[in-house]
Amino acid sequence: MGKPRIRMAIDAAMAVAFVAVMATALVQEVPHEYLGLALIALVIAHAIANRRWFARLARGRYDAVRALQLVAIAGLLACVAGQAASSVVLSEHALWWLPAVPGAGWARRVHMLCSYWGFVFAFAHAGLQFRTALVRMGARRRFGRPAVWAGRVALIAVACFGAWSFAALGLPVYLAGQVEFAFVDQAAPLALAFAQYAAVSVLIAGAFHCLGCLLRGKGKPVNTRRDKGR
Repeated sequence: MGKPRIRMAIDAAMAVAFVAVMATALVQEVPHEYLGLALIALVIAHAIANRRWFARLARGRYDAVRALQLVAIAGLLACVAGQAASSVVLSEHALWWLPAVPGAGWARRVHMLCSYWGFVFAFAHAGLQFRTALVRMGARRRFGRPAVWAGRVALIAVACFGAWSFAALGLPVYLAGQVEFAFVDQAAPLALAFAQYAAVSVLIAGAFHCLGCLLRGKGKPVNTRRDKGR
């Protein structure tokens, strides 16, 4: 498997893990903890696979999109670090072999904030990279305009469900740090929670994809060389 395919596999696994971690919070406690550890490992693998992008941080010109991308990546890494630190305190299953660490109060608040903001930063990063990925794939040439437009309509429909889910899941309250505990309907099927968070991820990625297109200019070509390795 070539390096681009390895990076794509890591990115796909990371996206699924982000949604699964959010969907299983307080519903499936044991899977949630192990999925969280897997997610942290995948983010580290993603950073290592794209290490050349970090090496070029001080080079080149920073336009609005590149600056926004840097904010998204820095925010994501900071949130993952917060999740890792708080998990050491809060874990009751995956890290049972570690000695007990005091500080559940601060750890719970940090874990909540980092989980929800990490989710936002991750899919904001994905959305800002979406146009570059389409250009590299040659989506219009490979699939044709009708298929591309059908995909757009489908994504818009999913994003609309994501907008409803964003409110139904109470995400604004969690992102504002107003609560220390996640409130989950235990009777709701896990598949519904997964679908809701997946739709919210599409909403966030789609919003930042559109923002990136506006900032770049609709007809301006994407500099895939500069974006390579991100």
